[in-house]
Amino acid sequence: MPRIVVAEDNPVCLLVLVEQLRAIGGCEVVACEDGHDAWAVLQRGADLLLTDVGLPGMSGLTLARAIRHAERAGDRRLPIIAVTATADSKTRRKCRAAGIDLVLAKPVSREMLTYLLDRHVGRQPA
Repeated sequence: MPRIVVAEDNPVCLLVLVEQLRAIGGCEVVACEDGHDAWAVLQRGADLLLTDVGLPGMSGLTLARAIRHAERAGDRRLPIIAVTATADSKTRRKCRAAGIDLVLAKPVSREMLTYLLDRHVGRQPA
């Protein structure tokens, strides 16, 4: 089953994303409240990362840079999607420069999450 890591420091936003993903089904969802926790979880493998940009400790941008740096030795590329309240052009440029594949503005619809799962991890619908 695909493993989705969600890194979000706002408890309400984290709960909503996790519950939406679990309702969609067909994947394991791991919730993290900061970038350091997400980095630790990602060391054990993942198929997709949804991350806020402004995480405490290790920001979503720093997390993405660390992932892309670690991937240089391998052939696998983790899809990274930023989910942020500030999806302006400046933030989008910073995200792209950090190696983030897509930037979405909060809130993210269940339909969009379903599309992302189907596109990036080839999940099997529940």
